[in-house]
Amino acid sequence: MNSYFLLLLPLAIFISWVISREPKSQTPSERLDFIRKASESIHGPEVPAVNETNAEAPDGVDYNYDVVGESFQRDHLTALIRTHNAFESGEIYSTAVLELEPTNPFDSNAVKVVVEGTQVGYIPKFDSPAVTEMVKKSGKSSYEVPVRIGWDTNSPSPLIGVRLALTIE
Repeated sequence: MNSYFLLLLPLAIFISWVISREPKSQTPSERLDFIRKASESIHGPEVPAVNETNAEAPDGVDYNYDVVGESFQRDHLTALIRTHNAFESGEIYSTAVLELEPTNPFDSNAVKVVVEGTQVGYIPKFDSPAVTEMVKKSGKSSYEVPVRIGWDTNSPSPLIGVRLALTIE
C-alpha cells in the first residue's frame, strides 16, 4: 500500500503544478491580438497605404478604405510601381475600378479591385454585398474610385498597401 502511495504522491503533485500553471481565460481583446499576430505570421503585418510622415494625402482626398488580398497580388503591384517608376516615392495615386465577380467560388458577391487593368485585391467579404449593391445601383458593371497605393521606401522588400476613397452606403 505504501509503495502505491509513494508512486501516486509525485504524480498528484505534478498534476496540481500543471493545473496551477494553466493560463487564465483570454479576454476578447487578447483573442483578437492573437488572431492579428497569427495573420501577420502568414501574410505579413498590415501595411497602411498612408506613410506615417505624410498622413494626409497631397490631393486632399480621404483614402479611408483598406483593400484586402494585396499580398497575393504582389507581382501585380510591383509591376504598377515599375510602370510608374515610383520606387523612391513610396506611393502611387490613380483610379481603381471595382468589378463584380459573381462567379467567384468563395463569395458570389465578390468585388475585385483593379488599377490600370491590373488586379490589386478585393473588397473585404463582410462589405462585398453592400458594395455589390452600390455598383448595381450605379447602373454600370463597375464603379470607379480614387486609389492610393503605398509602401515603405526604406525596406528592400516592402509590403504594399492599397486604400480607396470609398464610403459604403
